[in-house]
Amino acid sequence: MRALLVALCAALLIARPAHAQSRSGLPVDIQVPLPPAPVVADGQTRLVYELRITNFAPVPFDLREIDVVADGTSIARFSDGDLEGLLETIGAASDNASPRTLGSGRTVVAYLDLTLPRGAKAPASISHRLAFTRKAADGTVVERSLTGIPLTTQPPAITIGAPLRGPGWVAANGLFSKDHRRSFNAVDGREYLAQRFAIDWVQLGPDGRFFRESSTANENFYGYGAEVIAVADGVISNLVTDQPENAGSNPPTSRTVTLDSITGNSLVLDLGGGRYALYAHLKPGSLKVAVGDKVKAGQVLAQLGNSGNSDAPHLHFQLMNASSPLGAEGLPYQISSFRLAGRLANLELLENGQAWTPAQGAAELRRNEFPADLAVVTFP
Repeated sequence: MRALLVALCAALLIARPAHAQSRSGLPVDIQVPLPPAPVVADGQTRLVYELRITNFAPVPFDLREIDVVADGTSIARFSDGDLEGLLETIGAASDNASPRTLGSGRTVVAYLDLTLPRGAKAPASISHRLAFTRKAADGTVVERSLTGIPLTTQPPAITIGAPLRGPGWVAANGLFSKDHRRSFNAVDGREYLAQRFAIDWVQLGPDGRFFRESSTANENFYGYGAEVIAVADGVISNLVTDQPENAGSNPPTSRTVTLDSITGNSLVLDLGGGRYALYAHLKPGSLKVAVGDKVKAGQVLAQLGNSGNSDAPHLHFQLMNASSPLGAEGLPYQISSFRLAGRLANLELLENGQAWTPAQGAAELRRNEFPADLAVVTFP
């Protein structure tokens, strides 16, 4: 009994200056893989980051609420169903338990995607309040709160050029989309979220469709073979050139995916300042650069293809903090200029061969923004 009480009163020392250390009174460990850098999308500032929450107690806790605070004021609060939608348990959950229930030794990731009010500036720092409940031995519910987990927000996202040219580009699996947003990958004994801000760029043709006639051949896809270009001056730091191409639209069962083959033919462009750009799933034989080459913004690097872990021709593009496509943390960025023609309702429209029709009116000019998920844009 005494051991249990000691365990329940164990302290977590939140990372603060030595003079500000305090006992949390709650045996949970909270880690932030990467503090957020403000990025603008749809004219609003976004803060995108994660909390990894691990229960070090010998009994389960329920996470009841997450409150994000800046300058003493709550800027976002998540509870009930809204909170549950942000959470993902590491490993298989038992007995269909809610992800809000943290069994002893369990970890849950809270994917925080904060959208600030239009015109609001990102705070220089934020902190968090997490509310937990547990059932005591006599059945009563005990509530505990942990206040802290302070973060200093990073400098705003850098601005780069577009990775492609021309009209009809769809930002598939983009901002806040689970496909990339929650894709942790293990590299050299550590889990990374390199695809935090990744986009799969696919192109619509003049008829508003993804492909002509059937989707069985790469050549039927409007984006296939499009030139991919340098988003900034930089140096080629990594290349993969030996991967075969998939045939048109293909199921995952037709591909063998390894750490070496997942990006297909690909290149990494070192932009300097600890930032790297990945261009993945390129067309075999199309790469026009070698490792160590210095390139200029706007220079043609290769052609869009369908190699690696790709179910149809597209360009997978992301920024990260290391030259490894997966062994790095994904970074936000803003594109200097594009025109927004509208948005798709869903990707099934494209996959089923249906046509997308833009709303009437001129496309909106956007500057220094990150394209929202399923945005249809024209690049200069």
